Amino acid sequence: MSTLDQSILEFFIHHRVEALTPVIVILTLLTGPTLVWFYSIVAAVVVRKLWPPIAVGVANLTSHVAKRLIDRPRPDATYHLVEETNAAMPSGHSVGAAAFAMAITLLARRWWTLLLWVLAVHIGLSRLYVGVHWPSDLMVGWLMGAVIVLAIHTAFHRISWYPPRPVLA
Repeated sequence: MSTLDQSILEFFIHHRVEALTPVIVILTLLTGPTLVWFYSIVAAVVVRKLWPPIAVGVANLTSHVAKRLIDRPRPDATYHLVEETNAAMPSGHSVGAAAFAMAITLLARRWWTLLLWVLAVHIGLSRLYVGVHWPSDLMVGWLMGAVIVLAIHTAFHRISWYPPRPVLA
């Protein structure tokens, strides 16, 4: 952990707003990696594509493996507003949020997907607010989630047996 990580985290901790705290805690509870994977399943059913939940799921699984391999400690528990028991890097919330945003961006390719990226950034920042991650955990998570989904999307579309039409037509 760098002094920059520490300084940014302390900024978020020292600028908590009591009235905003319950909203941010609910946001962080509703945007965990497993729930975001579920949201990708719903999106896949709606657009009749198989790859989004696979890509988001692989990103989330990769995140779990990376957490075990890196084994970076979380910030001091006195900062925590929610309970977390696994390692810090990468942020699973950031991985899931960026993976979902990338999947929807690749599906829709519309201007409004920018709103999902703004939400993905807020989801990550909520993890600083609740005191359970370092800023660099978020950066690694966002990058990991976006790159893995992009790679899986590309692979699916290069496989000759993958049907170009909707899977659930």
